[in-house]
Amino acid sequence: MKLVFSAALVGAVLFVSPVSAATLVQYDFTGATGNQASTAASNVATGLTGLSFTRGAGLNAPAGGNSINSSGFNAEATDYVSFGLNVASGFTASVNQLLLGTRSSNTGPGAISLLASLDGGAFTTIASFAQGTNDLYQSLSFTTLTATNSIVFRLTASGTTSANGGTLASGGTFRVENYVSGGTNSPVSINGSVAAAAVPEPATWAMFIGGFGLLGATLRRRQPVRVSFG
Repeated sequence: MKLVFSAALVGAVLFVSPVSAATLVQYDFTGATGNQASTAASNVATGLTGLSFTRGAGLNAPAGGNSINSSGFNAEATDYVSFGLNVASGFTASVNQLLLGTRSSNTGPGAISLLASLDGGAFTTIASFAQGTNDLYQSLSFTTLTATNSIVFRLTASGTTSANGGTLASGGTFRVENYVSGGTNSPVSINGSVAAAAVPEPATWAMFIGGFGLLGATLRRRQPVRVSFG
């Protein structure tokens, strides 16, 4: 029994090796025209692939310097901007914070919802905020999201109220731009951590194989119990 426990313990130790990164994916909108079809990730942590920042099929692409800008919001399922990350095999990603800047025009969305999908599942609302016509720079924190395949975010209008308190109009715009804090301009950031399976050292493999070898030898030495009748 002791040999079985030792071998199992060695096997469990092989695959526990956390690797963390505060910034997982970033998007830099410096110099962007606003009406670009998408914006690729500018910085991505090991074990991840950044998904491009793009619009849903229901939105238009008006110009807007240093941003990705959108119009045509009607609180419909196709009216969103999307971004996120894919997770490489053998890794697990956890996300609990977004740093971003946003702004609406007078008739653009006055309330925004942040939705998330984990590993291809349904989108659910994880945060929301009021949006005005001035630049809004914020750190959005939420309950940690953990995935082994993908984490996809969507920003969409909540309701039909516009940023100036009127009614949301199809020509009203909503833009996502870089995050500014203390006068420092930083890319939009998805923050959290990444954990990867460890690559065992040769000595660890030797212990693991040796443990099973000893177990096999012990089992071979065991003699069968003979039962005689009469």
